[in-house]
Amino acid sequence: MNKKNNPLSFTGLALALANDYNRIFVIDSEDDSYVEYTPAASESGKELVLASEGDDFYKDAIKNCREQVWPEDQEYFLNAFRKEAVVKALENGKSFSLTYRLNINGEPKYFFLKTIRSGNSNIIIGVQDIDEQKHRELEAEAEGRVYGEIAKSLASQYEVIYYIDVKTGRYTEYSSSDNYAEFGLHRSGENFFERLKIDIKRILHPDDQMRIMRALEKDELLSRIRSEGSLSIIYRHVLNGNVQYMNLFAYLQKKDTEHLILGVSNVDEQQKQEDAIAAYSQIAGALAQQYEVIYHVNTITNEYFEYTADKKYAKLKVFTKGKDFFAESQENMQHDIYPDDLPMMSLAMQKENLLKSLSDYGKIIFNYRLMLDGKPQFATLYAVRPKENPDHIIVAVANVDAAKRMELAYHDAVDMANRDPLTNVKNKRAYAQVEAELDKQIEEAEDLEGPEPPQFAIVVCDLNGLKQINDTHGHKAGDEFIRSACSIICRVFKNSPVFRIGGDEFAVLLNGSDHVQKQELMEQLIEELDKNRINSIKPIAVGVSEFNPKTDIRVQDVFERADKLMYADKVICKNDIKLK
Repeated sequence: MNKKNNPLSFTGLALALANDYNRIFVIDSEDDSYVEYTPAASESGKELVLASEGDDFYKDAIKNCREQVWPEDQEYFLNAFRKEAVVKALENGKSFSLTYRLNINGEPKYFFLKTIRSGNSNIIIGVQDIDEQKHRELEAEAEGRVYGEIAKSLASQYEVIYYIDVKTGRYTEYSSSDNYAEFGLHRSGENFFERLKIDIKRILHPDDQMRIMRALEKDELLSRIRSEGSLSIIYRHVLNGNVQYMNLFAYLQKKDTEHLILGVSNVDEQQKQEDAIAAYSQIAGALAQQYEVIYHVNTITNEYFEYTADKKYAKLKVFTKGKDFFAESQENMQHDIYPDDLPMMSLAMQKENLLKSLSDYGKIIFNYRLMLDGKPQFATLYAVRPKENPDHIIVAVANVDAAKRMELAYHDAVDMANRDPLTNVKNKRAYAQVEAELDKQIEEAEDLEGPEPPQFAIVVCDLNGLKQINDTHGHKAGDEFIRSACSIICRVFKNSPVFRIGGDEFAVLLNGSDHVQKQELMEQLIEELDKNRINSIKPIAVGVSEFNPKTDIRVQDVFERADKLMYADKVICKNDIKLK
């Protein structure tokens, strides 16, 4: 055939393609014979070098496909290169292209193929290696989906969230409110900032338009965010004649400065409450920045993406993209979790346990301590399964150390206010609080459908001879006598709260195991008092009474019985004094 005698005469168009393609096939449309060329550099530029030739391109394509094309793409490839399919695709001067994978050393590699007709007698096919480019596209697409799901999951606190490409202005809208759709804003578009100018004039209150227009001018907005970290603005929009306050919050992610995230939330109710006007901007900013790290986990493959907002959390040794979230989490927890919290977190973060908890409750929250900078810091883990994608979960970690320590300091302060400074047991104020709580439980138990009534007993203790010790030896000796007597009570009733309700009077609320072993503990107390007699007199008079749900309607009923029994015991002690 002529092509074989002078092959390059058929390849004028193929030579023009040499800069873009790695392989070029020239097929004779009359007999289906073909020649394969590879581009090569020469002094004059590019030239085509003969690589192979054959008598029947379509027959050889079947053979080569089985040997070289990645198994999953073979059927697709062969359907495209049936002769009748090629001829039909090239009718009327048309061309067609194909993206497929070749099996290169056991690994799939992406290639792009374009087929055109040269005149009436030849078909030219160019083959291009696009593996690196394709993988970049796939990774970008996957990351885009991940960002989308994260945005949708976080959008519950916003009417709408915009994800904006800073350079191109392309944007995508994620709306969680049907009301917001009434504005008629586009779900996606090419130039966010130009569209924004139109929408500001259309839907914002006239008094706010110029202020917001200036604040959201692209260069001004990005400048403020880069210098201040974020931007929060309150303004008014008008919908069907109704004016409502909205809050716009914008920030750039630290690991993705090419995309701007802008959220709009309805703050009308808060804004109209005078006390909330100044606080809301700070609250919105704090909520938007509350997560130090977010994981997007595929529960089928266990693969995950990590988005870190704080450099400290990068020390957790979890990479931006990982293969097994659950296995790596278990490994990292061994050195990142505070030892006392490790058993709980290790069990909770096992895949089957985590997924079951999400299935049962929809979302889960764990509070624990991380080791950061060599010291434990309080953190909160929040996990949720996106409704739009049940094969994935989103796990977010927030540093709540400052807030938790404030809470602990508050509880310590409350605890100090509820403690007796002399004996360090609870005081009369604490007893009144417990009494009120038990009275509420007793009242609720009276309802036929209410909970079971509480089970408890009260021990009332009164010191013997305190006045005589104070008068004879002084108040310092008296204080020591009070502490000594209190320590006896505390040693016996180890698992129940002890209250100093008067100068020389104590009460013990027996519950739990102490309530079950009430008789044994009372016998033990009597033995202790006999061992610690002062001038042959027991140091403490004691009375005990059990709560009876059939007759008692309040805690005071139980206390009064125990108090009477204590006074009876005190009479016996006084008689012992007289006898002496």
